[in-house]
Amino acid sequence: MTDPSTDLLIERDGDLLILTLNRPEKLNAMSNGIRTGLYEAVIDVMETKSARAILITGAGRGFCSGADLEGSSLTDRREHIEGQVMTGVNRLVQALRDVPVPVITALNGPAAGAGVGLALSGDIVIAARSAKFTMAFARIGAVLDAGASWSLTQRVGLARATGMAMLADEPIDAETAAAWGLIWKVVDDDALMDEALRVARKLAAGATVALGLIKRELVNGQNATLEQALRFEAACQRQAFATEDFPEGVAAFQQKRAADFKGR
Repeated sequence: MTDPSTDLLIERDGDLLILTLNRPEKLNAMSNGIRTGLYEAVIDVMETKSARAILITGAGRGFCSGADLEGSSLTDRREHIEGQVMTGVNRLVQALRDVPVPVITALNGPAAGAGVGLALSGDIVIAARSAKFTMAFARIGAVLDAGASWSLTQRVGLARATGMAMLADEPIDAETAAAWGLIWKVVDDDALMDEALRVARKLAAGATVALGLIKRELVNGQNATLEQALRFEAACQRQAFATEDFPEGVAAFQQKRAADFKGR
């Protein structure tokens, strides 16, 4: 039996927190150790400001195959599934959306079911060319969770989201995902981690408060009227201008040098 404490590897790279799903023999199917470990790591960043960016990836040849369908009977959980979903993967997805630092997901291989929801919880999603996206829920008579009903429709529109959700055994390859706007970019498999680390380190060295506010602006803008978005932007700009990083950024621009942001 796998030790839950090893299901998630946690590393630090300066101000970057790297979280690696570590059940390669099961294509990183979500265990309680993965869900809880990810959630606790994200909450720690919220509470302690211990990192300025988070990078999530998978070990082995898959990113995350979704719920672990082996080892316990899912049908035995029918009476309790609503609460378990809300306090499990859905709670994790909400935390990733709320954490005020950039989240980068690097898909080293296929994502399925809740693994797609986890992947799309990244603010920036980078996929290896071998990655595929499969909304596998309907294959077993289940429905979308892990925020997929929201993230899919926001990113690719209703028609494509419906096709992905209902045609549960037809994966979308990484090139198509990039063309549809589902992800930020696709790179060769052997270049994935170099590119993901480059992006993640750049964001970890950025104006952290402003990046967190940009994240909030974009989420707000998906459902706001123009008037509401304009008011929210003005309020966020007031907060950004009040940071220590703002005058440093202006000075660096004027002096044609790289900014030395401190994240506050």
